[in-house]
Amino acid sequence: MELTMPLIARFREFLQRRQAARLDARAIGLQLVHLHSESARDHFVFPGLNITAAIEHRGLRIGHVAYGISPLNDRLYISNYQVLGSHRNQGLGMAALWCLSRVHSMPLATVHEVKSSKGFWTKAEARLAAAGVHLLRDLRRYDLSAEQQRWQHLVPEPEHMRLTQEVMSTPEWPAIKASNDAGPSPYRQG
Repeated sequence: MELTMPLIARFREFLQRRQAARLDARAIGLQLVHLHSESARDHFVFPGLNITAAIEHRGLRIGHVAYGISPLNDRLYISNYQVLGSHRNQGLGMAALWCLSRVHSMPLATVHEVKSSKGFWTKAEARLAAAGVHLLRDLRRYDLSAEQQRWQHLVPEPEHMRLTQEVMSTPEWPAIKASNDAGPSPYRQG
């Protein structure tokens, strides 16, 4: 029994290396070209980065990908992924996912898969898993809320809330509050 487990682990490692070599071969001439990145409060992965990249094969743009990186740097969320029609069914979409996983070295997750792409993502999940890459499939709105809770402690407080808290912690706050509660002042405009 002790000899069997290392043998199985070595065989699994061999199969992963073989699948990785296949994906590497398919990715020759493929590039992800960074177009835009930002960290915006209204985006799902805030304070993480949202990135848009073009997928190019031998210098020709064949598609694009929009994705976010969790603030914990533990998952990459693919929100928009498209390979143009004439370049489909050639393995380039799979190779671009492979490049994405190699560049960022983290598990991938798809957000709101459309029905027409389910077949592609099913194949991608199996082929990437064979190469040792985990793909979490089809996260929905309720899943995203749970994901955001994992990094909620990293979200900075909005400036106006921080300033309000700062004022409320001063010794002058009771007088300021009493003045505001008393109603309009003849000295204030409005």
